[in-house]
Amino acid sequence: MIRLDVWLTLPSGESLMAGALIVSDPDPVRGGLQGQFRYAPEYLEYPQAFPLDPLNLSLSMKTFDADRPREGVHGVFEDSLPDDWGRRLMIRRHKLSRNVQRVPNLLRLLGNQGLGALSYVEEGRPEVKTTGISCRHLQELALLAQKFEQEPATADDDELSLLFQAGSSPGGARPKALVTDDKGAYLAKFASAKDRLDVVSLEAAVMALARRAGIETADTKIFALGTTEKCLLVRRFDINAAGGRNHLVSMQSLLKADGYYNAGYRDLAEVIKYISSQPGHDLHKLYRQMVFNIMIGNTDDHLKNFIMLHDDTGWRLSPAFDLLPNIGFNKEHVLRIGMETLPPNAGALLAEAKYFGIKRRQEAMEVITEIHGAVSEWPKVFRKFNVPEKDAVSIGKDIGRRLKITET
Repeated sequence: MIRLDVWLTLPSGESLMAGALIVSDPDPVRGGLQGQFRYAPEYLEYPQAFPLDPLNLSLSMKTFDADRPREGVHGVFEDSLPDDWGRRLMIRRHKLSRNVQRVPNLLRLLGNQGLGALSYVEEGRPEVKTTGISCRHLQELALLAQKFEQEPATADDDELSLLFQAGSSPGGARPKALVTDDKGAYLAKFASAKDRLDVVSLEAAVMALARRAGIETADTKIFALGTTEKCLLVRRFDINAAGGRNHLVSMQSLLKADGYYNAGYRDLAEVIKYISSQPGHDLHKLYRQMVFNIMIGNTDDHLKNFIMLHDDTGWRLSPAFDLLPNIGFNKEHVLRIGMETLPPNAGALLAEAKYFGIKRRQEAMEVITEIHGAVSEWPKVFRKFNVPEKDAVSIGKDIGRRLKITET
């Protein structure tokens, strides 16, 4: 059995014990895990207490069973963990055999090094600090990430220690690390040996296009690694200027969408209506991002790429992140637009607007026209961010088709 105290770091930097996780040993026959969470009485008495998951963990003295036998914990806690790349690093760093690579054990090892405001300790009080290695080590981290990705068996643990310390946040299988400088904390995203395109330049360009389209995004900048290589630095929005933390929960956890799921942008809109402290503002943000994703070809629009953030003002939709064009050349989006996953035309986008609180057709038309105009500038922006010509031609064909069908 694993028992972990869950600590919450507030935007002020103050830490509170929010509750406790208890997860049984695996069922000897079925292998499933039974887990429970209970808020700490002192947390419930705290005047500014808020539910860690406003849909699934309301503020209450009750014991909440985690109906996730594979993971054993509620989704909001798994949101602290990295996805594929970061988990591979954790498994290598701690030499974990397959039977101990379970979520509760990974949380125990993660401690206070995760994304967001939660920390996990078996006993005592966690020392919460900004995680990450100095940006001065980015070139070395990039080389280590490349070696770990291509030749993990040939690298010894001492050699990889810097990469282990940098860790990574949630976000798929691509190489990344957590880094800091005197201006803040960042997620560094490196090129992958598996890339067929210059993904670093493409992501930088698309994030810039999104800002042109009026979308609030995480701040990004290109960082040169020597004369030819580069990485993308994405400013973390879970850490504020004072060094405090903003709690977060993914839309995947809020919607309890495990494994293969069938969800759409309307589902996200319903969550926002229910929990956002600024629902009108956030619904418009989501509609704008949906339209942009369709026009730019961001087909990898899965639920973990949408986060609700909690700060001193309450719950709100986080800035947009992980915006990429259709680098996988997929026909369908992960999330439904209305009832479809194929790119819709302008008429369908106009019809969707009412689900996002946009009642006037003219207002929706203005949003679509504005984003269409911004995305149409992709050739200039791609050149500005040095996207290779062959990549621009390849991706540009997909963007061109999408712009054509969404013309108003």
